[in-house]
Amino acid sequence: MNAASIAAALDRLRGVLPAAGAEALIDRLRDGTASETDWAMSGEALLRLEPPLARNFLEIAVQRIPESATLHYLLGNALRMSARPVEAEAALRQAIILDPAHANASLSLAHLLREQGRMRALAEIMTALWHHEPRTLESDRRTLAFLCECERFAEADTLLAPILEAHPGDAPLQRRAGEIALVLGRFDAARDHLRAAIDGNPGQASAWLRLAHTHRFVDADDPDLQRLRAGASRSDLGTDVETAIGFGLGKALDDLGEYGEAARILRQANARWHAAHPWDADAWKRFVDTQGAAARLQPVPASAETVPVFIVGLPRSGTTLAASLLARDPEVRARGELNWIAALAARIGAQPTVETLAAAGTFYLRHLRQDDEPARLFLDKNPLNFRHLGLIAAMLPQAKIIHCRRDLRDTALSLWSQHFAHEDMAWSYDFGDIAAFADGHARLMQRWKLQLDLPIFELDYEALVGDSEATLGQLRSFLGLDATATSSQPAAAEVFATASIWQARQGIHARSVERWRNYAGFLPELGDTRFD
Repeated sequence: MNAASIAAALDRLRGVLPAAGAEALIDRLRDGTASETDWAMSGEALLRLEPPLARNFLEIAVQRIPESATLHYLLGNALRMSARPVEAEAALRQAIILDPAHANASLSLAHLLREQGRMRALAEIMTALWHHEPRTLESDRRTLAFLCECERFAEADTLLAPILEAHPGDAPLQRRAGEIALVLGRFDAARDHLRAAIDGNPGQASAWLRLAHTHRFVDADDPDLQRLRAGASRSDLGTDVETAIGFGLGKALDDLGEYGEAARILRQANARWHAAHPWDADAWKRFVDTQGAAARLQPVPASAETVPVFIVGLPRSGTTLAASLLARDPEVRARGELNWIAALAARIGAQPTVETLAAAGTFYLRHLRQDDEPARLFLDKNPLNFRHLGLIAAMLPQAKIIHCRRDLRDTALSLWSQHFAHEDMAWSYDFGDIAAFADGHARLMQRWKLQLDLPIFELDYEALVGDSEATLGQLRSFLGLDATATSSQPAAAEVFATASIWQARQGIHARSVERWRNYAGFLPELGDTRFD
């Protein structure tokens, strides 16, 4: 850092530091007598104003006081904010070496690694921090939440026992433990944790909903059914919780074959959520029309290194089942439902340059591959990616598409029976909205199949559950896999972190085929000709 840069940094500090003592502090920084606190306070002030200037300033700081973990942490942040990720990682790792319990340094590095799709490394950092920092209820909750947000459920699971032992009565931790156990397929443990979560704090909406998905109800005396009925009778839990209880109770009643009561309860739950979260059908139609009229994007050169496989279609059309079956192959890696395609579409606009498309594709593939062992195929089963197949064709021309289809009445009923609680799914709480969304889906898929060069496999749910071996063989051949090979390798947890957790872990069955007929007498909306 040259004299001019030092002068610039000190001049900037003069304008932002408290008047009292500012000149004395600047004098100490200039003559080399500044303490670690002086450098840190000044570096933080510069970071808020001008990260590149802060970077130069903090590089001097760590030279003066190389043993300071805080200064290396601040330098790492300045480098990260200056788009220098490699140097930022080195600085943050140095901070952690100097102070393994430095939570801010570990969290900053974890966020940097997440931005790069390096989820395994991120989990290692968060786990190491948990072992070194003074543990509190807040820090334990934070660690589990971060790992689960990044879908590192196995790593989160390794920390659960000591965390629950330290905070045995904490209802949010019990809910989190139930969610982790549910994703990992430990349904009995999930049920125990979720019961404890509800008993400790019945205001946790997701705990009620997930409890209903820990098992198939077969007995009217099931204690969880009684728990859901008791919850449904309350009026003091708020709209979100009451809605979740309604969907959970509706699922239990459906399991028991009580279709009339299930329809009544689910109608109330859907109406409650729909009233608070209306969907704009006109905006959806405009989106579909715009996509249909858009000029075809010039594709970037295809990459043979990584082949992304997008499993798309209407939600509840068999995407999770397809992913779980394919993910048992050691050549296939499943990534669950990534949200990057929609985010990239919004970020790069309707007419990106080839250079922008290439950069976006590289970014996406980095998050798809992550830092696990390499694989031949990578699955992204976000069904709503069908909205952006035009972008995918240009950005990732080597991609393959699996389009899941299912009887539209069965799909509509399944959607209407499920509480997604996400703005992208606001259309799923009203049969008229479902029909409108499904119409847009059909129009877009027709366009994509006619105009894009992407290979698309039409996967019918009824064929997959009715003749699984033959259908899966055809699908595997489409992907370039051995059509006859089988594998007992379990699918990764990421596959199941969706609304289909329970169903996807059961054996293949055809119980859901023509399920809508059970409700035909209770839901006249299913007779809508748009579902033909």
